[in-house]
Amino acid sequence: MATGTLTFLFSDIEGSTRLLDELGSAAYTVVLERQAAILRAAFASHGGREENTEGDSFFVLFDRARDALLAAIEGQRALAAEAWPEGVEVRVRMGMHAGEASSSAAGLVGIDINRAARIAAAAHGGQIVVSDAVRTLVAPDLDPSVSLRGLGNHRLKDLREPQPLSQVVANGLRLEFPPLRSLDVRPNNLPTQLTSFVGREHELAEAGALLASNRLVTMTGPGGTGKTRLSLQVAANAAEDFPGGIFFVALETVRDPGLVPSRLAAAIGIAEPAHRTASEVLVEWLSGKQVLFVLDNFEQVLDAGPVVAELLRSAPGLKALATSRAPLHVSGEQEYPVPGLPTPPDISNLTAFERANLPESARSVTPEALSTYEAVRLFIARAGAVRPGFEITNENAPAVAAICARLHGMPLAIELAAARVKLLAPDAILARLEHQLSILAAGSRDLPERQQTLRGAIAWSYDILDEACRLLLDRLSVFAGHIELEAAEVVCGPASELGQDPLDGLLSLANQSLIRSIDDASAPGFQMLETIREFATEMLETRGQREELERRHGAWFADLATRASAQLNGDAQREWLGRFERAHDNIRVAMDRAAARGDAGTAITLAFHTWRFWQKRGHLYEARRRLEAMAAAGWSRRDPVLRARLMEALGGVAWWQGDLVAMGPAYREAVEIWRTQDNPAELANAIYNFSFVFTVPDAAPPELVVNGDAHATAVALLNEALALYRGIGDERGEATILWGLGNMLYFRGHVDPASEDLRLAMEKFRKVGDRTMEAWTLHILGGALLRAGRLDEAAADLRRALRLFYDASDTAGITLVLDDLSSHAVGGEQFERAARLWGAARGFTSTTGATLASLVDEAVELRSRPNVRLALGGDNLDELAREGAAMSLDEIVAYGLDIPVGELQRSAT
Repeated sequence: MATGTLTFLFSDIEGSTRLLDELGSAAYTVVLERQAAILRAAFASHGGREENTEGDSFFVLFDRARDALLAAIEGQRALAAEAWPEGVEVRVRMGMHAGEASSSAAGLVGIDINRAARIAAAAHGGQIVVSDAVRTLVAPDLDPSVSLRGLGNHRLKDLREPQPLSQVVANGLRLEFPPLRSLDVRPNNLPTQLTSFVGREHELAEAGALLASNRLVTMTGPGGTGKTRLSLQVAANAAEDFPGGIFFVALETVRDPGLVPSRLAAAIGIAEPAHRTASEVLVEWLSGKQVLFVLDNFEQVLDAGPVVAELLRSAPGLKALATSRAPLHVSGEQEYPVPGLPTPPDISNLTAFERANLPESARSVTPEALSTYEAVRLFIARAGAVRPGFEITNENAPAVAAICARLHGMPLAIELAAARVKLLAPDAILARLEHQLSILAAGSRDLPERQQTLRGAIAWSYDILDEACRLLLDRLSVFAGHIELEAAEVVCGPASELGQDPLDGLLSLANQSLIRSIDDASAPGFQMLETIREFATEMLETRGQREELERRHGAWFADLATRASAQLNGDAQREWLGRFERAHDNIRVAMDRAAARGDAGTAITLAFHTWRFWQKRGHLYEARRRLEAMAAAGWSRRDPVLRARLMEALGGVAWWQGDLVAMGPAYREAVEIWRTQDNPAELANAIYNFSFVFTVPDAAPPELVVNGDAHATAVALLNEALALYRGIGDERGEATILWGLGNMLYFRGHVDPASEDLRLAMEKFRKVGDRTMEAWTLHILGGALLRAGRLDEAAADLRRALRLFYDASDTAGITLVLDDLSSHAVGGEQFERAARLWGAARGFTSTTGATLASLVDEAVELRSRPNVRLALGGDNLDELAREGAAMSLDEIVAYGLDIPVGELQRSAT
């Protein structure tokens, strides 16, 4: 039964364990009792009612928010004025939130209570922090001597959307505090949850204790048991133990165990390196850090278990929390089988004898008794989301109890059933559900009981959909990860084919918890849980439509990649890189399917138009594996044009990995193919690419050099390409060749003529709106001027390049410019700045492009430069480099530009 709006106040002593150690148990008991007496007096004087007291903590209820606020202020003032024994300082943190709760046999329960507790946990000793709900309630009659200081939006450990919080300011209260202990005070990428976390207090405590004492904990159980949500909450609760960060790694779309280290690196934000494994770079980055990986859906890549074990051995501060349908079976693993939520007994299915043997409290099927069970509380929360005001009554209580019991407390199954409350009464839900479960049990006796139950719940939810929604759900199963509306409309079919408007169908499926909406104003979309996707895939197969829908899916994403790749050089490149990132899992799946069936058109089109995204976002290792696998397949040779494009992509990735040995043959094959085609633009581009084999001193394979002169070979190739571009009036192509000529001269140390060609190229790139090549031209120009000792001019070009690379989210470009800016700082004897920039370049992407940087810059490591070591000393240099490596992306770029971070964010394009 709901209570109406109340204000919930939580408090506890900050550093109570430290106080106990400092004072000893006898003196600490005196302090604890005195603290309790002071607070009880303050709470009681303003109408507070103690709901719960445990140890040094209080949970107090107030009918009015203003009374709660005044009680908290009075209590803090009294605590501050108290003369504590042995001169210790007792600091109590307080948090408040206003909302509703439900009464149960175990006391009050409700999401708003949990939120108040989370707010208190984020506060510091002596601080009073309140939610926006409390702020709104007290604002009209706030005493003039009291004010509320806004602390900004904060994401609490419940993983919900960031919420505005405020600090109470009043005479006698401490004013200044460190930043709140909110979730985002430490690095993390934990996904925001759209629904509240209900129950699981026992499991949270158990799993949290296991994580505290073990370095690898695997939560096991069938799909739908709530492993992912529980793991996220365990991780959030442990955030203070991992100052280096907590990183969620979704593995449901990964099938190749070799890609797991790359996914881990991507979750942190480390781009893939050249000539080093992702595992090596991870170990380097993890050194000296306390970090937690949350590895979700590990059952897809169980063969990667040894990879995780080796990382744990190599990085002592690392821990891993995995979810999987099966354990990893590696040394040091602690398995934690995730149980269903506690459920009430299903009285209707018990004999009189069985009922008589139940504890007296379990025989009563009343709203108060049922609300003590976590499964029932979850049902109420999810039912209330689709039908506001839903509550358990004496009439529907037996049906709700039976639903939760029959579903064995499995969270996904309960959510699916609760979603039907919008249309059906609990009695009707129970009758239909029991029918479906009986059919499944008769035909699937070899399946574990909980697996039968979940499948039955999904099948029941599926069967009571109308045919249009069933068809849409089946067809959506071809997607992996993010599903955008435009893609769903094209792939799943128009309204005339589906029997309904696709958007209406998507919203209907989301309302029934069969898909989940992504609440992102910039990129709205939907997702499907893997368990439901597996079921829907079977249904699509039964319809005989799977092959056709997978073909449509591949065609859509091939078209998207083609459109997106054309935008990666212009002003909208950041927007399109974001769209590429959201589509990446679907692109991977489409490539895998196309390669498996030998569909060269789809597979190579996807790879060719995705490789620049891979390069910009640092997925070079994955790109190389995929491209080489395609190049080795016979089907990739059937169409010469597709083969040439595949070789261009492979050559480009090899260049960015600094592997000129692999680059040369790939680019050479592309040239040979285009010479047989009537396409001067493509031939010119292929010749330009091939010329790079000869632009780096001593790097060209001797057998490819004409008359032993690499320079003459490169010039001849570039002039041939330039003539082709001029013949078709391609101004961007001309700019590209001028850039190539400038690069060639730069690599050979001819700074002035290189600068002339590069300036001409930059003007043309700017004219045609190619921001990517404008940035790379500025980068090379800056390097050339740096060599010539023209430091001021070099700094201006390098900073303009850094700004453009930042706007484009081009990690490789950012890394190389930071490296050049470090050299610039050395030239200007700004050694501390040089050390931080050097560390930032390596810390941001570890060694991304390091081989290329050595070719471009021919610079030795900063630590070996004698003038720097003389000025700073080795230890200080390393410490400053570590400071740079610890910077965030925005901090790194702002430091390189020598501007405040806020100015960088305000001027972002």
